[in-house]
Amino acid sequence: MSDSRQKLDKTCAYCESPANLTREHLWPAALHDRLMRANKATGNAFWFRRINAEIAGEPTIKDVCQKCNNGHLSQLDAYICALFDRYFAHILRRYDKVDFEYKYHLLKRWLLKVCYNSARLHTSMDLFAYAPLLSYINGDSASVGRSVQLFLQLAYPGVIPPDRLNDSDLQGAPHMWEPQDNRVGLMRFQVSAKDRKVLRAVHLRSYSFYLAFWKPGTTLSITEDFAGEFLLRMPGSVMLRASDTNVGLVCDGADAWRSFDGAREVNLVAS
Repeated sequence: MSDSRQKLDKTCAYCESPANLTREHLWPAALHDRLMRANKATGNAFWFRRINAEIAGEPTIKDVCQKCNNGHLSQLDAYICALFDRYFAHILRRYDKVDFEYKYHLLKRWLLKVCYNSARLHTSMDLFAYAPLLSYINGDSASVGRSVQLFLQLAYPGVIPPDRLNDSDLQGAPHMWEPQDNRVGLMRFQVSAKDRKVLRAVHLRSYSFYLAFWKPGTTLSITEDFAGEFLLRMPGSVMLRASDTNVGLVCDGADAWRSFDGAREVNLVAS
């Protein structure tokens, strides 16, 4: 078998077709560049859960074909970069008001894309959930995406407890922790004393998006009951819907320090 034929033996993670595979970044390079400029940073570091440590280089995974990478996935990245320039670049202060305009399907498809990237990089427990959603992420079927609920909450700067400032990984950290990072990970939401649901959380500086996945055929009453419980116990959160194009928010949701500190332990649990 020739080398060129061997390269085609693997399939693209998105279109599932045999192809020469290219590297997909966890975060789009253009988005990462924007974050660096917004933070006035000269270096970068990424928290990599697989080894439970920071790494200097950006994580990538070589399992996406060039057609997908340069086609519809690139279009999703361009949309999120436009949102970054308009909204995410700015650190919000507590009680700031925002009129957030969005294109629901483009936003949710991109959020699912970055969650899927993260799940593949870490071989996460929720990796199985993305295969049924590929036609939605790829823009082929809007109806498939109905099995995922999307919520948004704004984060404000939080005070680092004095006793934590002595931690080795917080040397030189400011007393007030601002939501300056892009992060993606799992979130455990305690639904009741016995039950909890694992969600995906994507943090784009002051904006925290939460995605709740449901099995096809789950009744509307179950998903709506969950949405009501989530909105009740996650301060300042809203549910984004396909029928809307904008939503008004007040930045009084999450303390950025508590959110960041809890994320590394994968124990973000609503009280």
